[in-house]
Amino acid sequence: MVEQDWGFVGERVRAARESAGMTVRELARRIGVSPSHVSQVERGIGAFSVPALYAVARELDVSMHALLDPPGQETAATLVSRPANDLVAAGIVQRAGDHPSIVLGSGPRWSRLTAGGEENAEFLEVVYAPRTPRPAEEIRHGGREYGIVISGELTVEVEGATEILGPGDSIVFDSTRPHRFWNDADSEVRAIWFVRDTLPGESVPHA
Repeated sequence: MVEQDWGFVGERVRAARESAGMTVRELARRIGVSPSHVSQVERGIGAFSVPALYAVARELDVSMHALLDPPGQETAATLVSRPANDLVAAGIVQRAGDHPSIVLGSGPRWSRLTAGGEENAEFLEVVYAPRTPRPAEEIRHGGREYGIVISGELTVEVEGATEILGPGDSIVFDSTRPHRFWNDADSEVRAIWFVRDTLPGESVPHA
């Protein structure tokens, strides 16, 4: 696992914001945080929560990979074009020690499980530390989510209804439905998550 800091993420947020012709104050207003928080993230001394990060990507019209991928990271399309006689070099296999990882402001650690950024999809290991509080903000974004808990007990809330997922329990739902996840237990939670973006002109069925 390759742990990333927020310095390079902040630089990308600033570059995308300036490219969009948007001020710090305007971006902050649109995503529901203070201008000082946006400024801190852009300077690498703050971190966005999951809802804020999705909102930034939406408002600046950039992909999550464009914000989070490590510097110099190749895209999935570039890796696929390589000969497949070396599965690691071709991006088909990624070793455990090479997963790019970042800790979000609301607590969970995301580790990408693909060698390059996949277009219209995210394949992640998500780890929640023990006793993380229920997030104040709900998450809503385009796409559809598929998750399975590997260890621990994860509390999930979708449109106000809650369930506790244990090892082997899975969940599938439309990501436009308000949702949030947290860990009320004394042990760490590990889960595998797949998020598929909604393609233009495509309707996604509600779970």
